[in-house]
Amino acid sequence: MSPRATGLYIRIVGSFSLLVALVFSLAGVNDFTGANDLFFRLASSGGHGVAGLDTAEAKLAMAIAGGVFAGLMAIYVFVTAPGVEQGSELVRKGSIYSFLVWFAVDSGASAASGNSANIIPNIVFLIVYLTPLLLVKRAA
Repeated sequence: MSPRATGLYIRIVGSFSLLVALVFSLAGVNDFTGANDLFFRLASSGGHGVAGLDTAEAKLAMAIAGGVFAGLMAIYVFVTAPGVEQGSELVRKGSIYSFLVWFAVDSGASAASGNSANIIPNIVFLIVYLTPLLLVKRAA
């Protein structure tokens, strides 16, 4: 994959993910798309969907999680994409390590909290975000 194509892929996927992060952050306020309800029914052991977000603390946790996800995607779009296009190994490897840390922490905490089903979408997201970083042609 060329650095230019990689940058374009990252911008498209990252921009879409920024929108998803915004919707995710609002899960405790208004699930106007129904996507959060579906996600929580599939990835959570509670089976209540967004109705399970019935405390102020749960709603705050969703706002924080959505904000962190949005921040990670902003870095992906505004730092990783141009860095990879410019051939920065520091940016490429740093992004890979960042996604691996996210995966380990999120998946480990999901399993520890009895929500192992969340590991499946995490694997999908990890593949989507890492594939261009692993396939980009690097300067010799």
